[in-house]
Amino acid sequence: MQTLNLEEILNLFVYKEGSPLMFNTGAFLLLFALFYTVYVTGYKQLAFRKWYVLAFSLYFYFKASGIYLVLLGGTILLDYFVAIQIEKAAKQQVAKLWLIGSIVVNVGLLGYFKYTNFLIDIYNFFLLDKTPTLSIFLPIGISFFTFQTISYKVDVYRKQLKATTSLLDYAFYITFFPHLVAGPIVRAKDFLYQINTGLILDKVFSAEGLYLIVKGLFKKAVVADYVAQYVDLVYANPSGFSGFENWMAMYAYTLQIFCDFSGYTDMAIGLAAIMGFKLCENFNSPYQATNITDFWRKWHISLSSWLRDYIYIPLGGNRNGKGMQQVNQLLTMLIGGLWHGASMRFIIWGGLHGLALVIHKLWSGSALGKAVPDNGFTKFIGWFITLHTVALLWILFRVPDLATAQATLQTVLETDFLTFWSYAEPFWNARPLVLIMVLGGFALTIIPQSWKEVVKQHFIAAPLVYKALWLIIIIHLSMEMSGQGVQPFIYFQF
Repeated sequence: MQTLNLEEILNLFVYKEGSPLMFNTGAFLLLFALFYTVYVTGYKQLAFRKWYVLAFSLYFYFKASGIYLVLLGGTILLDYFVAIQIEKAAKQQVAKLWLIGSIVVNVGLLGYFKYTNFLIDIYNFFLLDKTPTLSIFLPIGISFFTFQTISYKVDVYRKQLKATTSLLDYAFYITFFPHLVAGPIVRAKDFLYQINTGLILDKVFSAEGLYLIVKGLFKKAVVADYVAQYVDLVYANPSGFSGFENWMAMYAYTLQIFCDFSGYTDMAIGLAAIMGFKLCENFNSPYQATNITDFWRKWHISLSSWLRDYIYIPLGGNRNGKGMQQVNQLLTMLIGGLWHGASMRFIIWGGLHGLALVIHKLWSGSALGKAVPDNGFTKFIGWFITLHTVALLWILFRVPDLATAQATLQTVLETDFLTFWSYAEPFWNARPLVLIMVLGGFALTIIPQSWKEVVKQHFIAAPLVYKALWLIIIIHLSMEMSGQGVQPFIYFQF
């Protein structure tokens, strides 16, 4: 967390590349406090609420991507118009042409900004060419708002949703700043109706929102940003560290990416809640999953459900036999991997997750799988295997290239049991807080939901002074434990 000086205050009104306005900064918390003070005085006036929130959301995106605010505006105008044409079309074929044409534009823009250099690299690799890559700025959040606009038009095409006739409402939905740059991916049918609802800032709902903000800030600014320092150190030169240290870096990154992304999501949902809006749940204790299918029901839920509804089911889902179902699962996860990044690392990561899903499906349907008793021991084994499968595959997320991934995995997997534990005591002596943070962080991810609910209800029922004190404590902790200032959210790059 950072404090503000005069120069930083002036910088709030200009775009600076590489310095987006993030939820875990003092600048954002100050601006949001000012924004919210005005919001609570006039939110009951519908027109004021719409225009005021839209203006702040556009400012928020300008701080993230500068001139590419124009790209966001153009996407909004195009898809607002196309959805109306889809609904008005007298023939299904005409509606389909509108839909396909607009999706081609959406995906084409996403492809240009995100995948052009990846395609150039592939071209150079196969043709042994040296075509230079281009200097292309990746607008923050383009993957998220592209998926939102596509789902909106598809839902209109499927007649699951009426196209809104209000450009203001549609722009509000797409640009709503809590979810704009890093999700969750919000469906129009879950959000549009809320815009014109007579909002009431319910005390309990607002207290739940503040709880999520405090919890998310702790996850991101304290846990994720602290363990990130050790993760960055090891992954800068994995071969220069022991197998034990690479294992610890793997565990630390597994914790970091969860606390970073779910922390952002908690803050996003919390910010929306204290404004009177409800966003969808995006994480449900994914590291408690006892199989890989269960993991993907709990991790990045808004993306998982999007891939299911707009990729897997249109491909055929499970309608054409088990063989095609497995192919569709693999294709869906490959697309999900590519969505995360323009690199073979992400494609392989998605493909391996798809393969794991297929293996689990085959195992579950086999005679041996059905014969395995459902008890505490088998659930523990399932949890252990799932967690380590996920953790090992996160290495592909973190390393800069496949060569480093191979070296890291080799170091991790070739470490024998005795060698592994021989480094435990020296590691504890050298980095006790890293070990405490990793063990404590994982303990918090696997505690029962009922325990979390007790903490939540205690926070909600507490006086406002108590809530403010917790916020101050977490801000202080984040300032004390941060090593390199404010760390960007990992999912900003997607």
